[in-house]
Amino acid sequence: MSEMNINELYRQTDFLVSGGALKCLTDFLNAKKIQALVVEPGNSESLNVIDAAGLVPQSLTLNDSITKLFTKGVPHESFELEFSEANHEWPCVIQIKGADWAIYILMKDKQNDPAKLIEELKPYAGLVRLWQTFKKITDTEKKLSRLSYMILATKSTLASIFEPMPLQYFASFLTDVIQESLFPKSTVILKDEGSYLTVFNGKADSIPERAGIYASQILPPAPVITKKESPVEVVLPVAEGDCRLFCVIQWNNIPDEQTMNFLELLGNLAVRAIAINNLRARSRQAEASISSGEFTVLSLSNVLKILRGADDKNRFLSLLADIFIEHSRMNNCMFASWDASRKGYAISEQRTGHVKAKTDPTLLPSSSGMVDASKVSEPHYDLSQSSPDSVFRSWGLAGCPWKEVMKTSGIKYVFPVCDEKSLTGIIALGAGQDGRSMLDRSQLASLQLIAQFAAYEFRRFA
Repeated sequence: MSEMNINELYRQTDFLVSGGALKCLTDFLNAKKIQALVVEPGNSESLNVIDAAGLVPQSLTLNDSITKLFTKGVPHESFELEFSEANHEWPCVIQIKGADWAIYILMKDKQNDPAKLIEELKPYAGLVRLWQTFKKITDTEKKLSRLSYMILATKSTLASIFEPMPLQYFASFLTDVIQESLFPKSTVILKDEGSYLTVFNGKADSIPERAGIYASQILPPAPVITKKESPVEVVLPVAEGDCRLFCVIQWNNIPDEQTMNFLELLGNLAVRAIAINNLRARSRQAEASISSGEFTVLSLSNVLKILRGADDKNRFLSLLADIFIEHSRMNNCMFASWDASRKGYAISEQRTGHVKAKTDPTLLPSSSGMVDASKVSEPHYDLSQSSPDSVFRSWGLAGCPWKEVMKTSGIKYVFPVCDEKSLTGIIALGAGQDGRSMLDRSQLASLQLIAQFAAYEFRRFA
């Protein structure tokens, strides 16, 4: 075959598989003087006009149920032709059907010999089949290319998505992955604050109400199309525990199946990444708690050794006040101990701003001697919940004579120094105007233990 013939063959073949087969079909219809529209199924029951013979279509879309006139199922050969009578507007319709495609020829006039027309249409239908096969191959290549890109994007995402990062950075990372992998028009991440939504990442013209998918209790990480008109809107929920994020993504057209599958995969990865980060945070918190506990035990051991080593009562009381100041990390401390000669509790040690201060001489008298241990119901008293007067009255003592001192010192806690028999002393802690005002659980437990130990050590100085 000559080079000229080869070139001509290539041009004709390229023309046919690039859509020329459809022109050959309409040229045949024009030659037969058959007025017709060539259509293919669109969305729902609509038909899209792809060519015409002897007619100028008023619209490129027809709402018709012509497809229901023909038998369903896969053709026995590579393609089949089937004739049917439709309605007054299209009295004759011919279907050309392949395994996964079909086109319809809607004819304006009835045909005297449909069987002969079908026989004449067969070679043109064969050309249409070649065109459809080529289209399918091209579409498949595009999908494979897109799939390859998606796999590469997933590989890159997997390398970073499980890295520990704060939630704000994670939201930025998620936005970048969506933008760089799926090329949407816009991406905004909303955060559910319980009763309303806020913009967590990106820019939004408006914030939707917390209704519909945004208020749903169960949120699987699967994308949902919430708006089908352009711009098309897709919402990808990412919910784990108390954290509820919504990726609101917009495109000009409805995303294809591969895009939706990638979004679902990304949603699942994001949920697991947040769960893993939460576990990491809990693990770090547990480790810190264990370390803090180990430090507290070691610290308490040293504290008790120091108190036991004090061989003088005044030295013991001074050490006890200093230990309470240091262990609580507060500024002010008052220590009142039982004074048998004065028959009451007198302030023995006082610290203001960590510095030893002059003690208040006022006595808290007790007509019946030291308070009985049975009257002391708590290992410590929080003065934000009860007043000093009510605490001392519960022990059977008169009103607090140190009200002003305790007020100016910002006293917040009272620790009774009490053994199984009686109350031997009272320790009060305060932060002052600029210091801390609250003790955590571990501090409270440690200070309660030190106070109890001190009560038994007091016996050495009886």
